[in-house]
Amino acid sequence: MSEVVFARENGWIPRVVRADGGLRVQLGAGANANRDPRTFTFPISAAHLEVIGGDLIRHLLLWSAILPLCTAAGTRGPLDERAAVALLDPVLFGAPDDVDALFRGIPWDKRGLVAQGADIELLERGEVFAALRSATVESDWQRVQRYDADRDRARRGVRLSPLDAALLEYTGRYLHGGRRPTREPGAVDPDLLPEVMRVIATAEQARAGVADGRGGRGDRAWKRIETQVDRAVRRAYPDLVDDAVRTVSFLMCSEAAARARTS
Repeated sequence: MSEVVFARENGWIPRVVRADGGLRVQLGAGANANRDPRTFTFPISAAHLEVIGGDLIRHLLLWSAILPLCTAAGTRGPLDERAAVALLDPVLFGAPDDVDALFRGIPWDKRGLVAQGADIELLERGEVFAALRSATVESDWQRVQRYDADRDRARRGVRLSPLDAALLEYTGRYLHGGRRPTREPGAVDPDLLPEVMRVIATAEQARAGVADGRGGRGDRAWKRIETQVDRAVRRAYPDLVDDAVRTVSFLMCSEAAARARTS
């Protein structure tokens, strides 16, 4: 049996328990062969508990550093307790610069820190301690989805302007570029919505000059609309990235095809 000695409101963040007369960090991570969550523990001292309980930044950094060890344990292997214990003093007691240096030399879980509100630019520069000054106990996994989407675009060399991002938000395709576009004005920053609507109006005007026709994406009517909208939007807004222009033309084409099917 174990007794919970310290836990934060977010149940995913590691807790401290007393088991077999000693203090241990306990966390859930990974899954077994049946896809049930695994639970890992490793020993700590009372001094470590004091830092974990009083310093959210160091608590989150310890979590980030331990998670790769849990992943390495796989579906049935044990946690490398020696490696976990070796991280305690450097993470919990090290100077911020020393912590940053440590994280440059070990695997660590960046996405988890993003979920806790870490400053992404500082994380990317390796300034992990400073990045967590904005951290919160609550997890925001939609923020992680945005981080993943932006990272995928960066691999393709795509950098979104605020208007590019707003157009993707409007069509519901910021996080999931493969989904069919919709109209979601409530997802757009109100300050950017008027400019988004001007882009959409330009696309609608271009579509109006083309017969909608019938059929799916591969038909001739779809291609005519796509070409016309693409040309008009690029002419009026030459700084938009391809992702933004394509999402607008896809919206126009799919709406035209839907109307054709019901007419």
